[in-house]
Parts: sequence; C-alpha cells; structure tokens
Amino acid sequence: MNNNLTEFITVNSSVIKNVWYKPSLASLVVDYNNGSSYEYLDVPYFVFEGFRSAESKGRFINKHIKTRFEFKKW
Repeated sequence: MNNNLTEFITVNSSVIKNVWYKPSLASLVVDYNNGSSYEYLDVPYFVFEGFRSAESKGRFINKHIKTRFEFKKW
C-alpha cells in the first residue's frame, strides 16, 4: 500500500455507490445511493480492508463504521 494514493472502489450495493480511502489521512468517504456523502475519520486501513472483503457492504458500514468513527457530511 502506498500511503499517498487514494483507493477508490465502486460498490455493488443497494445502499452504497462508491468508497474512497485515503491512507495518509485514515479517511474513508462513502457515497451513498441516495446522493449523500460522508467522511469517516481516523479509520484504520484494516477496517477498509474488512469493508472491501465484506459480503454485505451496507451491513459492514452499519456495524463497523457508523457506530465507531466520527464523521462529517460532505
């Protein structure tokens, strides 16, 4: 992993459209299908890896990200 590169993935989910992860900031930006976007702060890379490999992206976000990390709406 290069800490200067933002990782981007398009998600096949009924809730989530895209996810951006910036390792140098430990920042995870989630673009939701409803048009809203949120930045989750201080998210470790291993959490992003867990998201990427999760069978249900929406369930993972709800259980492991929304409840544990500060966020701001974009």
